[in-house]
Amino acid sequence: MLVPRIRAASIEEHRALTREALLDAARVIIEAEGSSDIPLADVALEAGVGRTTFYEYFADRDDLIASLVEAELPNVIEDLIDSVPRDLPPVERLAVLAVKTVEFVADDRVFGSILHRDVGRMGPDAQKRIREAHSGLATELTDLYMRGVGAGLLRAMPAHIAGRLIGDTLMAGARLLIDGVATREEVAHHIRNFLLSGLGLH
Repeated sequence: MLVPRIRAASIEEHRALTREALLDAARVIIEAEGSSDIPLADVALEAGVGRTTFYEYFADRDDLIASLVEAELPNVIEDLIDSVPRDLPPVERLAVLAVKTVEFVADDRVFGSILHRDVGRMGPDAQKRIREAHSGLATELTDLYMRGVGAGLLRAMPAHIAGRLIGDTLMAGARLLIDGVATREEVAHHIRNFLLSGLGLH
């Protein structure tokens, strides 16, 4: 019989620790495998709980992955945004944040895999939860774009269209890095030029 490794002073604390252990286990396995298409039995084993216990906390794999994204990605995005100097002009901040986002998606084996390759294979609810978990990044990028428009530096278009085009451009840039068909320097240079030339007034 599998003996759980989790110990706690109360049922509530035990449940919180068990849930956290399952999320940590999922992260460990995704990072090792480079994919979120992971066996749930392996997650339970890594967490030190039984397979049936898993279903007391998560409905299925999609729920587990969406929960992992919800638990961690907003803080990661906040740190990403905060890493861009606030004293830069909005257009320059947009370019710097865009490049940092591309590098993050390409470098992070867990979120890079989920956001770039796996989310499209998940159910509608999980996709919606994951979109909402990283909506702060889209909001920041769109806000910087709108401030550039307001300053007369970028061409005007509906914000939701600009946000979608920027997001798709960043995912394409990350794919170039993941596939190894361009260097980090090349991608950073061309993402910057592609965005600012395409969004620019001329």
